[in-house]
Amino acid sequence: MPCSKRLIARVRQFSKPTGRVLGQLILAFAVAVLSGPAVALDKDEYILGPQDKVRIKVYEWRASLDVIFEWIALNDEFTVSAGGSLSLPFAGEVRAAGLSPNALAAAIGDQLMRNMGLGRRPDAAVEVVQYRPFYIVGHVMQPGEFPYRPKLTVLQALSIAGGLRTREENIARFEREVIQGRGDVGLFGLEKINLLARKARLEAELKEAEDIRFPNSLVSRKEDRAVALLMEQERSILKARREGQRTQIRALETLREFLQKELGSLDDQLVFHDRQIASIQKELADVSKLVSKGLAAAPRELNLDRALTQYQSERLTAETGLLRARQEVSRTEIAILELRNRYKNEVTVELRQTQAELDTLARRAETAVELLHESEVSAPRLLARAREAARAKPVYTIVRSTGGRSETLPATETSALMPGDTLRVEIPMPDLEDFGDTGLDPAVSNSPDVSFGQTTSAQPNIQ
Repeated sequence: MPCSKRLIARVRQFSKPTGRVLGQLILAFAVAVLSGPAVALDKDEYILGPQDKVRIKVYEWRASLDVIFEWIALNDEFTVSAGGSLSLPFAGEVRAAGLSPNALAAAIGDQLMRNMGLGRRPDAAVEVVQYRPFYIVGHVMQPGEFPYRPKLTVLQALSIAGGLRTREENIARFEREVIQGRGDVGLFGLEKINLLARKARLEAELKEAEDIRFPNSLVSRKEDRAVALLMEQERSILKARREGQRTQIRALETLREFLQKELGSLDDQLVFHDRQIASIQKELADVSKLVSKGLAAAPRELNLDRALTQYQSERLTAETGLLRARQEVSRTEIAILELRNRYKNEVTVELRQTQAELDTLARRAETAVELLHESEVSAPRLLARAREAARAKPVYTIVRSTGGRSETLPATETSALMPGDTLRVEIPMPDLEDFGDTGLDPAVSNSPDVSFGQTTSAQPNIQ
């Protein structure tokens, strides 16, 4: 409505008392221009409907005050309800669906004039600020609801929806599954060779072998740098663990040898003490006879008895030390046995866990290979179907509601869409059964076996 704005500005210029008559003439001319032709519907005019958002402007010339009055309560944005009407202050319910913006402006002016008891119809202007949406479904990249644009064609609607979707979603899903399946199978292969190498090393530790006897599946791939490095690492682990165990055992055996030498020394001390005690006892017996006959002094007998008691005490101390040394020797031997047993138990538990992981890996790998095979078989058929569909011409259909009825209209790329229309895009898709078994596509065939990445369709042997 640029014309109405310019006319109102001109009216405001002549709203002073000196130009009152001229201003009234201009306002009358503006009302005639803006409201008169609005009742007649142009075939190219936009027809309002539910969900359309409009901006309303209402002005009134008040001759008594010589000013143009703005209806502030009405000058706002309103949305056409689902019933096709607008609920406006002062005007009440005004039917909008089926009218052009100009016709709605005239209807609002008439309603205000009747409800408010005005002598003349106020000047109203209606502008569409947001058109109701249109819908697009079918073989498009982004089906859904989109804002309408004036003079929208089918081709423009397709561009808004991202274009035609000739590639089925299942194809992308199967391709992702193939890629993921190959990755899973490859990881299973790496995990398998790690578990097999670890199992061979644990068996060598359990048998106390000097070297690891790897399975043929690993030995046959010793030229592979990764496999050779893995076997060398397992040999290094075996050597380090064995050296650690042997170092601990040697330390305990050294302690046992020291304790055994101490036992020999204590045995010699006991022999020496026994000889000393026997000698003193014999001398004491002779002295005691002499003392009883009065031929020897009693203090000598007393000294010998004291010496005998001292040697007997030293013998008891040596005997106690001997018992303690024997006890330490026993403890050392027990520690050596416990060290060996604990090492074997740890190896046995780890070997059992490794075998359990291999069994679990076998089941997981079997499932992964079956899923990969299924994806590789299905993907080529879908690809062939997509190629055939890409050569087919799309079929456009417009579903339009008119007068409460829904009608289906054939359309082309240049057909015009109306607000609220639903554009259905269909691409004739051939049945998958028409393609049969097309064979594995080169891009998705030759899936690696979990047995070290060999390209074979056979299921892996994880055991």
